Amino acid sequence: MELEFPELKVAVEERELGSSSIRIVKLVGRITNTNSQEFNRKFYKLLASSNQIMVFDLSDLDYINSTGVAILFSIHYRARENGGRLVIGGLHSFLRKVFGLMDLPPELKVYSTLEEALEQTESELD
Repeated sequence: MELEFPELKVAVEERELGSSSIRIVKLVGRITNTNSQEFNRKFYKLLASSNQIMVFDLSDLDYINSTGVAILFSIHYRARENGGRLVIGGLHSFLRKVFGLMDLPPELKVYSTLEEALEQTESELD
C-alpha cells in the first residue's frame, strides 16, 4: 500500500518476521508543515486498530521537523495503546542529530539501519 502527500511518499509492506507479522513503513521525502497534518490524519486511520509491530524505515527521509517527530511519537504511543509497538530504523546523520535533540520515550527503539531494526526486533520476538 502506498500513500502520497506533498513532498512525501509512504509505502507500507506486510512482512513475516519469525512467527509474527509486522508492517514496514518506508518514508521517502520530507515531513514538513505542508504535509504533516494530512500524513498524521491518514496514517492514524490506516493504523487505528493495528496491534502489530511497525518498523519505520527513515533511510530515505531527507527532512523532518519537530511536528513530524511529534507525530512519530504519537504513532508510538498509539501503537502501544493497541498492544503493538513502533521501531525506527534508518537514521542517517541528519536524523540522528534531530532525534538526539529529543527526549525519546525510553521504550522507543531507534536503530541506524533498517536491517539492524529488523534483526533486533526478531531477536526480541524469540
